[in-house]
Amino acid sequence: MLNELSKQQRKVLLLLAAALLLGAGRLGFQALSRGDLEVHLVAPVSVAWPGTVREGTELIARRVDAMLPPGETGPEAGTQEESADKGAPSASGEETAAETATSGLDPNTATNAELQTLPGIGPVLAARIIEYRETVGKFRTIDDLLAVKGIGEKTLAKIRPYLEIKE
Repeated sequence: MLNELSKQQRKVLLLLAAALLLGAGRLGFQALSRGDLEVHLVAPVSVAWPGTVREGTELIARRVDAMLPPGETGPEAGTQEESADKGAPSASGEETAAETATSGLDPNTATNAELQTLPGIGPVLAARIIEYRETVGKFRTIDDLLAVKGIGEKTLAKIRPYLEIKE
């Protein structure tokens, strides 16, 4: 087979083989000279992330703290002043994120921004939920959300712990 190649083709083949051997040798030398391998173990996440919140990190911290067991605080725990007003309604009369997380979000009354705090619900699905409830009517059970285009069994399983139908 080598006899069928031209002189220039044989030179190129020889050059490629040399480059391959040099590269493999260099990688092997680097691996040997690196030293001991360090392994750092981390604890698994035990709390589901509530989703992307565009209102600010304070709201995220409050939502995470509300989902943790009593006595524990999240990595972004607020100051004592912030934690003192967790249960109090804001000046505009809206619920805080801590109240929403503990009492459950009602898909029949939730705003677009509130729906987007749910895991797996972005602006498109939030708009579809609102459009569905305005055209078809209120959701009677949480399983009624399966009728909304884009919400399947997996998405519903992710958001079910955060929802509650309030009559």
